[in-house]
Amino acid sequence: MKKYEITDIAHPDNPNLHRIRAVTDLTEEVLAGMLGGYVESYDNLDQEGRAWISEDAIACENAVVCGDAVLTDHAVARGDAYVGNNAMMTDHAIAQDDAAICGGLLTGESCVCGYAVIRQDEQTLCAPIIDGSVRVYGEISGNVVCRGNAVVLPGTKLDNRTQDCFVLEDDRVSVQTASRTPPPKEPCTHDFER
Repeated sequence: MKKYEITDIAHPDNPNLHRIRAVTDLTEEVLAGMLGGYVESYDNLDQEGRAWISEDAIACENAVVCGDAVLTDHAVARGDAYVGNNAMMTDHAIAQDDAAICGGLLTGESCVCGYAVIRQDEQTLCAPIIDGSVRVYGEISGNVVCRGNAVVLPGTKLDNRTQDCFVLEDDRVSVQTASRTPPPKEPCTHDFER
């Protein structure tokens, strides 16, 4: 069963791209009849799952958006990029070349390219946040935030399986430690009656 159709509404700057329209309710926010973003072909957005392209976001060339992934605002997936699982791309974020976005948030004017891989850590369920003008060519997973003008070079693998957050900002690296306060032995009760 199809979840969307490609309309005759062409992109104002690229006549090869056309808006999509939901033909069934996908989520509380995406209802049947709602217009979405732009695709070049049915190969760009999987008919399975709840993946969606909204507003003026684009998936084109051989890029694939699937699973529960979301592209919104002016985000672009192009080349042979893969955007899947629960990944989210917003603002002017770009996934291109052979990049695989398998979780996390790409926002700002970030660009994930080359053979980059962004994914959620399966143990901690933490996923990277890529923001600003960051460029990622390597692999990032887990509790990592990249922002500002940070660059993650090819061959770099940053896999943070801890609860501490690794922050790459511009040319600096820092750690935001998780709270180490042990839980109370007995539940706390508060008497608010007077």
